[in-house]
Amino acid sequence: MSSGYVMKFSTFTRHALWGSEDWEISVHRSHPSVIANGPLAGKTLAEVYPEFPLLIKVIDAKLDLSVQVHLSDFTSKLLHGEPKTEMWCMLGDGHIYAGLRPLTTRSDVSAAAASGKFGNLLVNHSVSRGDAYLIPGGMVHAIGAGTRLYEVQQSSDTTFRLYDWDRRDADGKPRELHVEKGLSAINYSLPAPKVMHDVSCQYFDFKQVEVRGCAKFDAEDSFAALFAARGNVTVNGDELSEGQSALVPPGVEFTLSSDSANVFVTRNRHHAV
Repeated sequence: MSSGYVMKFSTFTRHALWGSEDWEISVHRSHPSVIANGPLAGKTLAEVYPEFPLLIKVIDAKLDLSVQVHLSDFTSKLLHGEPKTEMWCMLGDGHIYAGLRPLTTRSDVSAAAASGKFGNLLVNHSVSRGDAYLIPGGMVHAIGAGTRLYEVQQSSDTTFRLYDWDRRDADGKPRELHVEKGLSAINYSLPAPKVMHDVSCQYFDFKQVEVRGCAKFDAEDSFAALFAARGNVTVNGDELSEGQSALVPPGVEFTLSSDSANVFVTRNRHHAV
């Protein structure tokens, strides 16, 4: 394997009542990514780099996603699930729900879950392409209908649904809710998130990079997850088409080259829980 080897993947798409999500880069046991190029083609990323700590998705919401909450590192130990802090960067205009209105209590959320009247509790954000938001574990949220976004998250597939807009599945049954666990997972003190351009937290650093010509990145001891958000770009001479993801292993220098492209670059952080 050459020192400049960059991995690309076969994308897995999960379809849902509300739309679809592409699992771009994953080692999660639910759907580990399959490497599509180079000497490791055909192997899963979990076989080669099981320590990759993130899960990268592109979410296309045709309808509102359920009102939900994820676990933090702390509540994951109490409620026996996988923690999930995530970041959303918009790939177009739309709207999201993120955060509870000030002074909202557990009783308020419980009543809203029973009645379905979440509109008075959720903070609604109108969003534009390039807007980024950090959604920590414990924050109530939902992606709005017509919104397409790029998601970076801890490697987790645990979600607690509080409300699902009274939807029914193909068999006419409502989807499972997890209200009691969700109520215990919520951090009621979290403020609604603010819009950002780049996002840093204890799990990852996300940057939007405009490439006109060449942009060189030094080798680091972290992975670099890449996504061509606009335009085509070459990575160490290997073409990455618009909408495609790639992963640079730790310890590898890489250069992005393009006449004009917008590339998302995410580095994982090492942290102690």
